[in-house]
Amino acid sequence: MFPGKHTAINAIIIPPDRFGQKGSFTWTGWHWMGDAGGRATDVFQRELNRLRVMASNGIVAAVPAALHFCQQWKQPVPDWLLAESTELLCSLLKGDEPKRRGRASSHIARLRQDGIDYSRWSTVIWQREAQLDLLRQVESIRADDRGISAAYREDREKLQAWLGTTLDRAFECSTMILEGTAAFGSPDAIKRSYFKVERNMAIPKEAVRYSQLDPHFLRKLGIEWEPFVRPGRKLEPLYVLSL
Repeated sequence: MFPGKHTAINAIIIPPDRFGQKGSFTWTGWHWMGDAGGRATDVFQRELNRLRVMASNGIVAAVPAALHFCQQWKQPVPDWLLAESTELLCSLLKGDEPKRRGRASSHIARLRQDGIDYSRWSTVIWQREAQLDLLRQVESIRADDRGISAAYREDREKLQAWLGTTLDRAFECSTMILEGTAAFGSPDAIKRSYFKVERNMAIPKEAVRYSQLDPHFLRKLGIEWEPFVRPGRKLEPLYVLSL
């Protein structure tokens, strides 16, 4: 259900089943470990395997993230992680530089940019789903408004009119919703990020770029998790926002 109040999207949130892994670790997923019971070993192994896939597909940050995971949960470091860590440390000692250039030339910068792109993409997806949902709500209310207050009907109609029905309008709405976050950008910037993620999501090797890492680990890299509702931001109906 699309909320009628203005909230911010987390910078790097990924749906639990996006990669076919029910219960993948999102920022809330760490609490799930305590509920795993006798399957705790399987849960730990699944998370390490997920990080191993990320590392094997060029996500360098997955290596220290896996070490952080083992240290945090007192798990033995597997052989593959020792090998990856040794290779990474040797590369750093040799002063090897990333081959990519531009804004995402460093591994951390790329990780941050991927988070921004994904946040923009997920916000657009949210808007597109909301456009359909609100359109159905308004049509249903207009067909039979028995038991529906005039104030509620007006609120739904205003929100549906604000959301519109087109993809271009979803880009504009996303710009307004992401204002004040690291993912904020013009509708054109939102559009570029959206289609970039769409293309990458169709390629398994590229899709892993948008997999969630532990926010406590990301903080060590200087990447802060952004809450859904920013402190000090007054909650207000979305339809009062404008470009």
